[in-house]
Amino acid sequence: MVQKKEVRGNKTGLNQTHGILSHLWRMPTQPRILVSPLNWGLGHASRCVPVIRELLKQGADVIVGAEEGPAALLKTEFPQLEFLEFPGYDITYPSGGNMAVHMLKIMPKILAGIKKENALLAQKIKELDLTGVISDNRFGLHTELVPTVFMTHQIMIKAPYGESFIRKLNGRFMNKFSRVWIPDFADEPNLSGDLAHLHEAPENSSFIGSLSRFSPTAKNTSGTFTYDALAIISGPEPQRTLFQHIVQTEFELSGLKTAMVLGKAEMAFTPEVDGIRIFNHLPAQELEKLVAESRIIVSRSGYSTLMDLAQTAKNAILIPTPGQTEQEYLANLHMNAKHYFSVEQDRFDLDEALQHAANYSGLRLQPDPSLLEHAVTRFLEAC
Repeated sequence: MVQKKEVRGNKTGLNQTHGILSHLWRMPTQPRILVSPLNWGLGHASRCVPVIRELLKQGADVIVGAEEGPAALLKTEFPQLEFLEFPGYDITYPSGGNMAVHMLKIMPKILAGIKKENALLAQKIKELDLTGVISDNRFGLHTELVPTVFMTHQIMIKAPYGESFIRKLNGRFMNKFSRVWIPDFADEPNLSGDLAHLHEAPENSSFIGSLSRFSPTAKNTSGTFTYDALAIISGPEPQRTLFQHIVQTEFELSGLKTAMVLGKAEMAFTPEVDGIRIFNHLPAQELEKLVAESRIIVSRSGYSTLMDLAQTAKNAILIPTPGQTEQEYLANLHMNAKHYFSVEQDRFDLDEALQHAANYSGLRLQPDPSLLEHAVTRFLEAC
């Protein structure tokens, strides 16, 4: 009996040793980080570009979890990376009416999406040997299995009512993550205003500076311009298409030399429009060049767009998405600061807007790449 027990013990020991060796063989030799942006326009994906660049620079193995437009954008920038389809919340905008009421109606669907992505994350961590997760505004990508980051500029969320309750709910979700990264500067000048500075940030948060896909040395040109105006069309449907049609009509009537980037990274063909140079999507380097060649930009007041504008010091006309309180707040914030002229979508007149915009200076924020570098270093050390 003793001999049999010893044999069993040896077999158990061999099995344990084999299991340990097998696990070690499967362990990644470098941090394997999932980066996943929210599918709500292309802004969340575009600001992940500098984050992914820094992760790769520091030796991480990056896997991108995205779908549709965000996936297409990031594949353009990083075709060498592994991509994983990560379904979003399928958030929609009303073509008219109150956005806040619409969000309340679809909240059960959003909460179900958060729960679903959380379950999918646990599965993928095991399948892919992930050692860390960076979520751009995806509330369900938290776990205790590996270190996690939640990236957002909205410590508070602007709302017509229930703002205090929403802020507490937002904070409850953020506290589920190991770290919160705020893509802005802690002091003045900054881009987010009340969104990240009115209330105390979570204890696990840090400001990582403005994140732009454009180069740190991007700046305005001082010579001649190829285009009088460039429109950067972005945002979720149906408002994205409505915005495109309004701006395109104004451009056609203006007689100016204009161009449009449609924010359709997944489209393979480029439509032709008389008098307007049309691009479905451009990689960061080409878009940066196009921005520099344009006298003024017409765009939404989305936060990622503002970070790109601040990188270039380019003047702009901001047209917030109707009913989106965050964009409306940011447009008013920077209009009051005399950075950019802003006008409501249904009141947009290009000639009039250009006259007003001449009285605004644009904004240039001095980049500080060390903030992101240090944040990524600390995160990878924990992974």
